[in-house]
Amino acid sequence: MNNPIENKLEIVARYLRKEIGIKKACEILVCNPRTFLNYRKRFLTSGVDGLKDKRHSNYCKLLKKEKETIIDLKTKDAWRSSRNIKDKLKLQISRRTVANVLKQAGLVKINIQRLKPLQTFEAEHPNEMWQTDIMGKMIFPRIGDLYLIATLDDHSRFVPEGQWFGSQHKAHVFIVWYYSLLKAGIPDSMLQDRGSQYKANSKVGQADYQYYSQKLGINLIFAKRAQTKGKIERFWRFVQNDFVPEALQFATKEEVNIAFTKWIYWYNYEYKSEYFGGKTHASNWYPSKRKPEKIELDDLLTVWERRRVTMFNTISLYGVWYKVPPGYMMCRIWIKIVGNILYFQSMDKIFHETKLRFK
Repeated sequence: MNNPIENKLEIVARYLRKEIGIKKACEILVCNPRTFLNYRKRFLTSGVDGLKDKRHSNYCKLLKKEKETIIDLKTKDAWRSSRNIKDKLKLQISRRTVANVLKQAGLVKINIQRLKPLQTFEAEHPNEMWQTDIMGKMIFPRIGDLYLIATLDDHSRFVPEGQWFGSQHKAHVFIVWYYSLLKAGIPDSMLQDRGSQYKANSKVGQADYQYYSQKLGINLIFAKRAQTKGKIERFWRFVQNDFVPEALQFATKEEVNIAFTKWIYWYNYEYKSEYFGGKTHASNWYPSKRKPEKIELDDLLTVWERRRVTMFNTISLYGVWYKVPPGYMMCRIWIKIVGNILYFQSMDKIFHETKLRFK
C-alpha cells in the first residue's frame, strides 16, 4: 500500500518515541513488520527523504494500432500464444496484457489441435470416489491460523463434511471422516495426498487411516501431485473467495465452524453451479447404499492415544490440558477418541468421558 509520506513520518516518529509498538504501527500503516523496519532504517539514515516512495510504474499504454496488429497476427497464425505474440512484435507490455486483448477479441479459444489432448476424469456415479484434503492455513486476524479439512464427492461436488481446526493432526482428519461417513455412507474409493495423516512414511506398516479404510472396504488412491485432486483444490479456492472474507471478523473457531456449517448447506443445496447447467450439487448426489450404523462406526473409527497423568491429575492431548478424576496420579492411561468424544480408560474400564477440545 502506498502511504502518504506524512503518515509514515508520524508513525515512525511515534514508534521512535516509544509511544506505540511495532504491531500497532503496522496496523495503522497496513504493512508487515519487515516493511515498517525498512521505513525506520531509511528514516534514520536519510531523514524524511528516505520515506519517499521511489517506485515507478512500468505501465505502458497499448495503442489502437498495436491492438490491431496483435489481433491480425493471432488471426493469421492461430497457434501463437500471448507470450509468442509479445516477443514477435517486441512489445513493451506484459504477456497478460496481450492475453486480455485476445480475450476481448474472442480469440482465446483459437488454437491448433493438441498433439496430446488433456484428459480429465470424473466419477460416473455419486460415492464412487470421494476426495479429501487439508487446505493450507488461513490467517484469521482475531483467532490465528486455521486449517480446513473436508470431503468432497468427485461426481457431484457435494461436500458431506468440513470443519476448521487449529492444526493438521490425524485426529482432526478422523473427526471429519467420521461425520462424513455417518451422514453420507461409505464410498467405494477415496482420493487423498500422501500426507502422514493418510499414508505411512515408512516402507513397512500403514497409517491408522489406511488400516481403517481397509476395514471399511474403501479403496485408497494416493495423489502424486496437487493437480490430481483438482476438484477439491478448486473447492478450496471457492471457499477462500466466497466464505473466508466474511468470516475474518469472527473471534473464535466455534463461530467460524457454525458459519461454515450454514455455508456448506448453501453450497450443497442452494448454490446453482454453472458446471451442472444451473443445478445444485445436491441434485446430482445421493447417499451411499452402504450406510453404516453409528455404533458400527464408533467401533471401527477409534483413535487410541496413551498419556501419563501428572501429579495435578491432568493430561495433555494435542496441546490442550484435560482434568482426570482422582486416583490416577502419575499413572499411564489410554485415551479413546470416537468422533469428537474423548474417553479416559484404564485397563478395560472407562472411567470418564468429555468433549474433545482443540487449540
